[in-house]
Amino acid sequence: MVQEGKPRSEEIHVTDTEGERIPITHLSQVAAVICLGYAALPFLHPPLESPVLSLPGFLLILPVSLSSLPAVWVTLLVISGMDWILQEREDPLPLRSRMVHWPLPALVAWALSVPLGTLQVGLQWWLIFGLGSGLLIAVMAAEYVAAGRVGEGQFWAYITLTAASFALFLILAVTLRATGTRLYLQWLVLVPAIMLIVLRHLSLRLTERWAWEWAAVVGLLMVQISTGLHYLPLKPLSYGLILTGLAYALTSLAGALEEGRPWRSAWVEPVVMLSVLLLLAVVLER
Repeated sequence: MVQEGKPRSEEIHVTDTEGERIPITHLSQVAAVICLGYAALPFLHPPLESPVLSLPGFLLILPVSLSSLPAVWVTLLVISGMDWILQEREDPLPLRSRMVHWPLPALVAWALSVPLGTLQVGLQWWLIFGLGSGLLIAVMAAEYVAAGRVGEGQFWAYITLTAASFALFLILAVTLRATGTRLYLQWLVLVPAIMLIVLRHLSLRLTERWAWEWAAVVGLLMVQISTGLHYLPLKPLSYGLILTGLAYALTSLAGALEEGRPWRSAWVEPVVMLSVLLLLAVVLER
């Protein structure tokens, strides 16, 4: 009986280990189709009739173009691709568990469609296309690993998802500033993005507990901070670095407080990262 039990234990161990391997074939297929979708964005510039919302004292114009349609298609494709990859796990996840891993890759896909759909094809466009596609693939792979909750890979998945989240927030902030987007449109993009980033970051840090109150607080603060920075003569990159530094500091502080860390140690990491990004913003502003 002892001899029969040992091979079973080894078989289960091998199965668990193999279940953590990323399905490269499926991931590469999804990535190839996504890149084709991004490649079509610069060729779809003809504007459609923009909807106008007239309010007392305000005239809100929402810019809509044909590039919005493939951007939505790419985002939906990323969601379906992420779900397809998760279904390849040895330990199948229910639909509700798989849905947790959809929003962040979808946000990355949608965020990348903003600069790729507005910038002219050139060195800057190709740089964003290459780095952004790599970032999106890394996020999808990290979400696959994060779904396993096993071993050291979970830590690296957390690091990858955190870095990718704030990298795409920086891309969004810089792009919106560089294109001269109106303030209320910046709110419509940046606030939902940072709220989703805060929710995902804290859910990974707090073991799948969704801190909706912190997401609302950080989102509200981002409205006020972005409003103040909007009227300062800042370069796009400096503007993005300041906004991203403040967003990261608030999110990191929220996570530390939720973990029950004392205030005297909770503020260290947020202040250090904020100081580094602010210093970088000052240097680049000169």
